[in-house]
Amino acid sequence: MRQPGWGGREHHTMRLTLHTDYAIRVLVYLACNADRRVSVHEISSHHSISHNHLVKVVNRLSNEGIVLTRRGRSGGLVLPCQPQEIIIGDIVRLMEADMQPVVACQPQNGQPCVLADMCRLRRLLSQSLDAFLQVLDRTTLRDIMSDRV
Repeated sequence: MRQPGWGGREHHTMRLTLHTDYAIRVLVYLACNADRRVSVHEISSHHSISHNHLVKVVNRLSNEGIVLTRRGRSGGLVLPCQPQEIIIGDIVRLMEADMQPVVACQPQNGQPCVLADMCRLRRLLSQSLDAFLQVLDRTTLRDIMSDRV
């Protein structure tokens, strides 16, 4: 039986790091401004994001070829492909350092979890993560963009 206040859908959230959030914001912004090069400063101002944090995110995206960067007076960022070619699951995997939902059944101070033989939580969480990523693997940048764009 569910306890009052437990498991209500209005309380469920999936938490991703700020770097993943920022990466998706960058990609959506670039897709919405595909007709021109966009500066990191412009994106950081638009979203009120720290310029230094955004530079780190853009560097990661650039190093992986997800965005193209050019320095100098006519520089800026652009997408190298169409939004429907960018898979959100790939972006999440790239930006998230550790996709393990919890450290259930992990050894603590060299000692194995005392419930490891009888607890199915770790397997269930792993299946949940797989299902989450499967949905994101079917989702493109274009899918998450507003129709107003």
